[in-house]
Amino acid sequence: MTLGELKAQFKGLLNNNVINKNDALLTTFINQSIMRIQRELRVPFMEKQILYTIPDTYTKLAIPSDLLELIAIMVDTDNDGILEYELTRSDLTRVMRASQVPGMTPRMFSRQGGSWILGPKPGVGSQVLIHYYAEFSALSADTDTNTCLKVAWDAVLYGALSAAADYLQDDERGPKFEARYGQITKLLQDQADADELTADAVMAPALPIGNDDGYDW
Repeated sequence: MTLGELKAQFKGLLNNNVINKNDALLTTFINQSIMRIQRELRVPFMEKQILYTIPDTYTKLAIPSDLLELIAIMVDTDNDGILEYELTRSDLTRVMRASQVPGMTPRMFSRQGGSWILGPKPGVGSQVLIHYYAEFSALSADTDTNTCLKVAWDAVLYGALSAAADYLQDDERGPKFEARYGQITKLLQDQADADELTADAVMAPALPIGNDDGYDW
Protein backbone atom coordinates (compact mmCIF):
# COMPACT_ATOMS: atom_id res chain seq x y z
CA MET A 1 0.00 0.00 0.00
CA THR A 2 1.20 3.51 -0.80
CA LEU A 3 0.91 6.58 1.40
CA GLY A 4 -1.80 7.95 -0.89
CA GLU A 5 -3.83 4.75 -0.64
CA LEU A 6 -3.53 4.76 3.14
CA LYS A 7 -4.72 8.38 3.24
CA ALA A 8 -7.79 7.41 1.23
CA GLN A 9 -8.59 4.59 3.67
CA PHE A 10 -8.08 6.96 6.60
CA LYS A 11 -10.40 9.60 5.16
CA GLY A 12 -13.14 7.08 4.47
CA LEU A 13 -13.08 5.68 8.01
CA LEU A 14 -12.63 8.96 9.88
CA ASN A 15 -15.09 10.94 7.74
CA ASN A 16 -14.16 14.27 9.29
CA ASN A 17 -14.04 17.32 7.02
CA VAL A 18 -11.62 19.26 9.22
CA ILE A 19 -8.90 16.60 9.13
CA ASN A 20 -9.71 15.14 5.71
CA LYS A 21 -9.12 18.54 4.11
CA ASN A 22 -5.86 19.12 6.00
CA ASP A 23 -3.31 16.90 4.29
CA ALA A 24 -0.44 17.98 6.55
CA LEU A 25 -2.38 17.08 9.70
CA LEU A 26 -3.49 13.77 8.21
CA THR A 27 0.12 12.92 7.36
CA THR A 28 1.15 13.83 10.90
CA PHE A 29 -1.23 11.25 12.35
CA ILE A 30 0.12 8.59 9.98
CA ASN A 31 3.72 9.40 10.92
CA GLN A 32 2.82 9.33 14.61
CA SER A 33 1.35 5.87 14.12
CA ILE A 34 4.50 4.62 12.38
CA MET A 35 6.68 6.03 15.16
CA ARG A 36 4.46 4.31 17.72
CA ILE A 37 4.83 0.98 15.92
CA GLN A 38 8.60 1.44 15.87
CA ARG A 39 8.53 2.04 19.62
CA GLU A 40 6.19 -0.79 20.59
CA LEU A 41 6.90 -3.67 18.20
CA ARG A 42 9.93 -5.87 17.66
CA VAL A 43 9.01 -8.09 14.73
CA PRO A 44 10.90 -9.65 11.80
CA PHE A 45 9.85 -7.10 9.19
CA MET A 46 11.65 -4.46 11.27
CA GLU A 47 14.95 -6.38 11.16
CA LYS A 48 17.90 -5.39 9.02
CA GLN A 49 21.43 -6.68 8.51
CA ILE A 50 24.59 -4.92 7.38
CA LEU A 51 27.73 -6.90 6.58
CA TYR A 52 31.00 -4.99 6.99
CA THR A 53 34.36 -6.09 5.64
CA ILE A 54 37.06 -4.52 7.80
CA PRO A 55 39.32 -2.19 5.72
CA ASP A 56 42.92 -1.30 6.51
CA THR A 57 41.71 2.15 7.62
CA TYR A 58 39.41 0.69 10.30
CA THR A 59 39.28 2.39 13.69
CA LYS A 60 35.69 1.85 14.82
CA LEU A 61 32.35 0.64 13.50
CA ALA A 62 29.76 3.24 12.49
CA ILE A 63 26.32 2.81 14.06
CA PRO A 64 23.64 2.73 11.32
CA SER A 65 21.63 5.95 11.19
CA ASP A 66 18.34 4.01 11.11
CA LEU A 67 19.08 1.85 14.17
CA LEU A 68 16.27 1.42 16.68
CA GLU A 69 17.72 -1.41 18.73
CA LEU A 70 20.70 -3.70 18.32
CA ILE A 71 20.01 -7.44 18.12
CA ALA A 72 23.56 -8.75 17.74
CA ILE A 73 27.03 -8.09 16.41
CA MET A 74 28.57 -11.22 14.92
CA VAL A 75 32.03 -11.91 13.58
CA ASP A 76 33.84 -14.20 11.17
CA THR A 77 36.63 -15.63 13.31
CA ASP A 78 38.95 -16.95 10.60
CA ASN A 79 37.92 -15.14 7.38
CA ASP A 80 36.13 -18.22 6.06
CA GLY A 81 32.93 -16.27 5.44
CA ILE A 82 31.04 -17.96 8.29
CA LEU A 83 29.73 -15.59 10.94
CA GLU A 84 29.96 -17.87 13.93
CA TYR A 85 30.19 -15.80 17.08
CA GLU A 86 28.22 -13.08 18.81
CA LEU A 87 30.10 -10.36 20.64
CA THR A 88 29.18 -9.49 24.21
CA ARG A 89 28.55 -5.93 25.37
CA SER A 90 31.04 -4.62 27.91
CA ASP A 91 32.02 -1.32 29.50
CA LEU A 92 33.83 1.21 27.32
CA THR A 93 37.07 1.33 29.29
CA ARG A 94 37.55 -2.42 29.07
CA VAL A 95 36.73 -2.53 25.37
CA MET A 96 39.04 0.39 24.60
CA ARG A 97 41.94 -1.48 26.23
CA ALA A 98 41.12 -4.61 24.27
CA SER A 99 40.81 -2.63 21.02
CA GLN A 100 44.52 -1.83 21.20
CA VAL A 101 45.30 -5.52 20.66
CA PRO A 102 45.40 -6.27 16.92
CA GLY A 103 45.15 -9.53 15.03
CA MET A 104 42.76 -11.37 17.33
CA THR A 105 39.09 -12.25 17.10
CA PRO A 106 36.89 -9.53 18.65
CA ARG A 107 35.16 -10.69 21.81
CA MET A 108 33.28 -7.62 23.01
CA PHE A 109 31.94 -4.25 22.01
CA SER A 110 30.83 -0.97 23.51
CA ARG A 111 29.18 2.18 22.22
CA GLN A 112 31.12 5.43 21.94
CA GLY A 113 29.04 8.27 20.52
CA GLY A 114 27.92 7.31 17.02
CA SER A 115 30.21 4.27 16.79
CA TRP A 116 30.86 0.87 18.26
CA ILE A 117 34.32 -0.05 19.48
CA LEU A 118 35.31 -3.70 19.06
CA GLY A 119 37.91 -5.41 21.15
CA PRO A 120 40.32 -6.87 20.29
CA LYS A 121 40.74 -5.02 17.01
CA PRO A 122 39.48 -7.11 14.06
CA GLY A 123 41.94 -7.91 11.31
CA VAL A 124 41.77 -6.47 7.80
CA GLY A 125 39.35 -8.50 5.69
CA SER A 126 37.41 -9.81 8.68
CA GLN A 127 33.66 -9.69 8.37
CA VAL A 128 31.34 -8.21 10.97
CA LEU A 129 27.56 -8.48 10.71
CA ILE A 130 25.28 -5.95 12.39
CA HIS A 131 21.81 -7.38 13.01
CA TYR A 132 19.33 -4.82 14.30
CA TYR A 133 15.83 -3.39 14.35
CA ALA A 134 15.67 -0.49 11.91
CA GLU A 135 13.48 2.54 11.45
CA PHE A 136 11.17 2.44 8.46
CA SER A 137 12.07 4.58 5.47
CA ALA A 138 10.46 8.02 5.42
CA LEU A 139 7.26 8.72 3.51
CA SER A 140 6.62 12.04 1.78
CA ALA A 141 5.00 11.63 -1.65
CA ASP A 142 1.66 9.86 -2.03
CA THR A 143 3.37 7.27 -4.23
CA ASP A 144 5.85 6.36 -1.45
CA THR A 145 5.68 3.14 0.51
CA ASN A 146 7.83 1.29 3.02
CA THR A 147 7.97 -2.10 4.71
CA CYS A 148 5.52 -1.05 7.41
CA LEU A 149 2.85 -0.09 4.87
CA LYS A 150 3.46 -3.27 2.91
CA VAL A 151 3.19 -5.62 5.89
CA ALA A 152 1.20 -3.80 8.58
CA TRP A 153 -0.78 -1.08 6.81
CA ASP A 154 -3.80 -1.81 8.99
CA ALA A 155 -1.80 -1.20 12.17
CA VAL A 156 -0.64 2.13 10.75
CA LEU A 157 -4.19 2.98 9.74
CA TYR A 158 -5.81 2.32 13.10
CA GLY A 159 -2.94 3.89 15.00
CA ALA A 160 -3.44 7.04 12.91
CA LEU A 161 -7.20 6.94 13.46
CA SER A 162 -6.66 6.60 17.20
CA ALA A 163 -4.35 9.63 17.19
CA ALA A 164 -6.90 11.60 15.18
CA ALA A 165 -9.67 10.66 17.61
CA ASP A 166 -7.55 11.95 20.50
CA TYR A 167 -7.04 15.19 18.59
CA LEU A 168 -10.80 15.50 17.98
CA GLN A 169 -11.64 14.39 21.53
CA ASP A 170 -13.86 11.75 19.98
CA ASP A 171 -14.61 9.63 23.04
CA GLU A 172 -16.99 7.36 21.15
CA ARG A 173 -14.79 6.18 18.28
CA GLY A 174 -11.38 6.69 19.89
CA PRO A 175 -11.52 3.57 22.11
CA LYS A 176 -12.71 1.49 19.15
CA PHE A 177 -9.83 2.64 16.95
CA GLU A 178 -7.37 2.06 19.79
CA ALA A 179 -8.74 -1.41 20.49
CA ARG A 180 -8.41 -2.38 16.83
CA TYR A 181 -4.82 -1.07 16.76
CA GLY A 182 -4.06 -3.13 19.87
CA GLN A 183 -5.54 -6.30 18.34
CA ILE A 184 -3.49 -5.96 15.16
CA THR A 185 -0.19 -5.17 16.86
CA LYS A 186 -0.67 -7.96 19.42
CA LEU A 187 -1.24 -10.44 16.61
CA LEU A 188 1.92 -9.26 14.86
CA GLN A 189 4.01 -9.48 18.03
CA ASP A 190 2.57 -12.85 19.08
CA GLN A 191 3.38 -14.29 15.65
CA ALA A 192 6.92 -12.91 15.83
CA ASP A 193 7.43 -14.34 19.31
CA ALA A 194 6.16 -17.74 18.16
CA ASP A 195 8.48 -17.71 15.16
CA GLU A 196 11.46 -17.13 17.44
CA LEU A 197 10.82 -20.55 18.96
CA THR A 198 10.90 -22.32 15.59
CA ALA A 199 13.26 -22.74 12.66
CA ASP A 200 11.44 -19.84 10.99
CA ALA A 201 13.38 -17.28 13.00
CA VAL A 202 15.33 -14.84 10.83
CA MET A 203 18.66 -15.83 12.36
CA ALA A 204 19.65 -18.66 14.62
CA PRO A 205 21.38 -17.55 17.82
CA ALA A 206 25.13 -17.29 17.43
CA LEU A 207 27.55 -18.67 19.99
CA PRO A 208 28.79 -15.94 22.34
CA ILE A 209 32.54 -15.65 22.75
CA GLY A 210 33.49 -15.82 26.37
CA ASN A 211 36.44 -14.05 27.95
CA ASP A 212 37.84 -16.94 29.95
CA ASP A 213 41.02 -17.14 27.88
CA GLY A 214 43.29 -15.62 30.49
CA TYR A 215 43.60 -12.18 28.88
CA ASP A 216 43.23 -9.23 31.23
CA TRP A 217 41.51 -6.54 29.19
